[in-house]
Amino acid sequence: MLYPELPLVAFTVLAQTAVGGYIITAGRLSQLGSAAKHRQPLVLSMIVLWAFMAIGFAASTMHLGSPLRAFNALNRVGHSGLSNEILTGSIFFAVGGLYWLADLLKIVTESVLKIARIIVAIAGIVFMAAMIKVYLINTVPVWDSSFTYVEFIGTVLMSGVLLGYVLLNLTQTATATLNTKLAIFGVCMIAIHLVITAWQLVDIATITTSIQTGAEHLAVYSGSIITRLVLLVIAGGLWLFSAFKAHQTKAITAISLLAFIVMFIAELIGRGVFYGLHFTVGII
Repeated sequence: MLYPELPLVAFTVLAQTAVGGYIITAGRLSQLGSAAKHRQPLVLSMIVLWAFMAIGFAASTMHLGSPLRAFNALNRVGHSGLSNEILTGSIFFAVGGLYWLADLLKIVTESVLKIARIIVAIAGIVFMAAMIKVYLINTVPVWDSSFTYVEFIGTVLMSGVLLGYVLLNLTQTATATLNTKLAIFGVCMIAIHLVITAWQLVDIATITTSIQTGAEHLAVYSGSIITRLVLLVIAGGLWLFSAFKAHQTKAITAISLLAFIVMFIAELIGRGVFYGLHFTVGII
């Protein structure tokens, strides 16, 4: 299926996953303290998060047509949702990158790093709020609803948390108890997301504009919707299996990585459907 906004699909899913992954890894680093054995590998693994952000921003410039247009968009900060999104995303990326370098090179104390982690997490949350705000357009009925919050925050809490889970196990900084808690949390988020998605589909089917109906658009994307839901269930099953049945670190890491790949594909498909369901209340 050809999705209409592939650059934005990549940008939003990558950025949301990075924010969720950051919160998990940063939280674990604050728990470990400065003397933990595997602390440094976990810090180093955060490069994955910043790579996600870099790729996401690179993809977003394809939507703008030129990287220079991102700077032009900043002229309307405070008045334009897109400008606010670019600014807050850039702040999260920049502040997060500076924190990461400071932690990696050990140039400040642990107490300062803990404060920095909190600041970066807050920047990430503000970035997510700004991103959601972009799509609350009153002329686009599918987007202008509470389901957009669920769509975007869901990626943070599912794909992002699972990425953090993978990084913790990859660097051997996870514990059996922590794995269990994260897996249960993640699967609960998936279950809630599935229920809300069913509710959303019913709601979209009732939307009617002057020349279009939500049901017609759902029919076009029905295959993608079903595929995404199946992949989410598979990812959840693999995640639980890694936490409860796998006993060796390598096995846990491998299974959880597979779960993340499945989850990430599901989120890309879901976001493609989100953009594909764009239609306005007018005749355009």
